Amino acid sequence: MEDDVEQSGGGALEPQSDALPGFDMVAASIRADASDTETFFRVLVAKMSDALGDRVTVKRSGGLLKRVRPVTGFELDLTSAGAGVVLAASREHDAIACTVVRRVRGIALSTKQVSMPEWIEELVSALAEEAKRSQQTWSALHGMLS
Repeated sequence: MEDDVEQSGGGALEPQSDALPGFDMVAASIRADASDTETFFRVLVAKMSDALGDRVTVKRSGGLLKRVRPVTGFELDLTSAGAGVVLAASREHDAIACTVVRRVRGIALSTKQVSMPEWIEELVSALAEEAKRSQQTWSALHGMLS
């Protein structure tokens, strides 16, 4: 079985001045999807790809000729100016392995395996920061709530 990596397309980011969505609700939405690994990967990857574009790297299983190529992992690069976090999740049987990488000046200072709830909190926190700078992320977070 081969794994292929793809970069999602994206658009320009614009700051958003309106109020941000309720991040507790975003976290609850992500947690609800996490109970089913297939749904979690499909829904979260689609939403994050829409919001973050080429900052999302997706790994899929299977060869190029397969019709259905399920997502086996993804990485969200939420760094800005070389600092911030990179969040990765990969499927390991029916479980999800989560990693948080902290970067400063483009160098990984720490890489840590974390629990799903801790990973979701890191994700929501990083998205909140990103939404302050990005209209696209802000809109995607609103979409996660509807």
